[in-house]
Amino acid sequence: AGTRNCIGQKFAMLEMKSIISKVLRHFEILPATPEHKLKLAPEIILVSKNGVCISLRKRFEL
Repeated sequence: AGTRNCIGQKFAMLEMKSIISKVLRHFEILPATPEHKLKLAPEIILVSKNGVCISLRKRFEL
């Protein structure tokens, strides 16, 4: 696969970044419930044991 794998992986990363950017531009990220407390587990990266509950609110257009 070699170079073809790298091209596909780069394309997938660019697509993911593009979608995340669009979501962040059009929506405000808020906690779903204010009382939800994160339980973090130190692994290779920091992860949540009990999930991350969020809600999205559409941003107002100017």
